[in-house]
Amino acid sequence: MADLFDLGDLPSWLQVPEVDAATAERVRRAANGWLQDATGLTTWPDPVPDRLWAWAIELASIAYRNPAAAASERVDDYEYTADRARRAEILAAARRAYPSASGQPQFSFPEPDWSWTSTTVRNC
Repeated sequence: MADLFDLGDLPSWLQVPEVDAATAERVRRAANGWLQDATGLTTWPDPVPDRLWAWAIELASIAYRNPAAAASERVDDYEYTADRARRAEILAAARRAYPSASGQPQFSFPEPDWSWTSTTVRNC
């Protein structure tokens, strides 16, 4: 199974000097789980399409910056607000991009016709 992104991609995306390997692996697994749930895919294509890579790295950065999934945090004059809305947008886009893999019907079907009537046939 292909990985969604290389562990070395995370510090570059976050623009930090380094991210320890264990933390990078954990946040990649979180992004992997979220995207698997949204897309219904059990294995990733090889090579991983750019949009999956972009969603994965952004979801991993959300998990990295806010591992406790807190809504907000304030320290002195610094305030951080979690980007739950952005995570929801990414996962909604993934669901739309992979509707057949996520178990959603691809076609619409007509409503059942309940106008049929039945009659009892008597044998004489």
